[in-house]
Amino acid sequence: MFQNVHEYGQINYVIAIGSLSASFSLLGLNTAVTTLVPQGHKNIDVQANQVILISATVCAIIASLFNWLLGFFVLGMAFWMMSSYELLSKKLYSKYAINIIGSRGSQLVLSILLYSFFGLQGIIIGFIISFFAFSITYFKTIPKFSKSFDNIRKEFRTSLHLYSYNLSNALLLYLDKLIIAPIYGYTVLGYYQLGFQFLMFFSMISVSFYQYLIPEESSGSKRNRLRMYGIALSVIITILVFVLAPVILQVLFPNYINSLNSIRILSLGIVPMMITGTLNSKFLAMKLTRYVLFSSITYQVIQIILIVILGRIYGIEGISMSVVIAMLFQITFLGVAHLRLAKSKKQNV
Repeated sequence: MFQNVHEYGQINYVIAIGSLSASFSLLGLNTAVTTLVPQGHKNIDVQANQVILISATVCAIIASLFNWLLGFFVLGMAFWMMSSYELLSKKLYSKYAINIIGSRGSQLVLSILLYSFFGLQGIIIGFIISFFAFSITYFKTIPKFSKSFDNIRKEFRTSLHLYSYNLSNALLLYLDKLIIAPIYGYTVLGYYQLGFQFLMFFSMISVSFYQYLIPEESSGSKRNRLRMYGIALSVIITILVFVLAPVILQVLFPNYINSLNSIRILSLGIVPMMITGTLNSKFLAMKLTRYVLFSSITYQVIQIILIVILGRIYGIEGISMSVVIAMLFQITFLGVAHLRLAKSKKQNV
């Protein structure tokens, strides 16, 4: 890795602020579009994009007070996410994959290149360029903007529930950085974040399954066998990461050897993430967003408490354990809710 551990923690702290701000600006409309477009709701994607232009601008101005580049970061990330979810809602899976992989790949290349010239600021610039470059789908809807928000108003309650869920999801990804850095410092955050990045990279499969299942099940299709394949694949990936982590660190990240235990612990979260994603897709397709929301709150509260408690006792390993333990509580909540719903359906038949 081209950064030292301290710098890696510092840049992830800044990016977490920008990413959370962008997530606040989405208002749940990205998932609303993915859920409602397959059900035949017309023009809701255009109206959603109109709202995002306003909300993202407000959040960008606030974020720029911390770092002026974060204003552009927030706008770019919001436009890119709406572009990606719109492609997903229309089941344009190949274009969606290109949009996700292309943006992530260009972020990596541009960040490395621009870091050489501008330091940590160059990494943020690399993200900004990539976000805007892959927001073409969003920009194509701008000529269709009008003063009409009728469709959004009709689905306002659903959007609010989805907003709460999306925020909880964003907090899962970024809030821990905002807690760890002030308490334990950038270096500890750097070691932890490398392990967390492993979790996020190898759980991309679970995220992809989840995002694929939402439009499929919203349009009435059932994909139970696919769920089982996804869980089985997650188990295999977990075993491989656990076994191969020492080799990967020695070859690619020799300065981050202190992240080994963190990577192994966090790899145990790959399967829970898959199970959570598949259960959430079911609840979202049925518009039972309250279960998704409450499970996310359960995760967040437990993780925050455990970061403080286990982090002080076990260090980086304790912080990593807080993620996996919180996931297990989240799955328990979702599993119990799912069983109760199934039982109640049988009784009503």
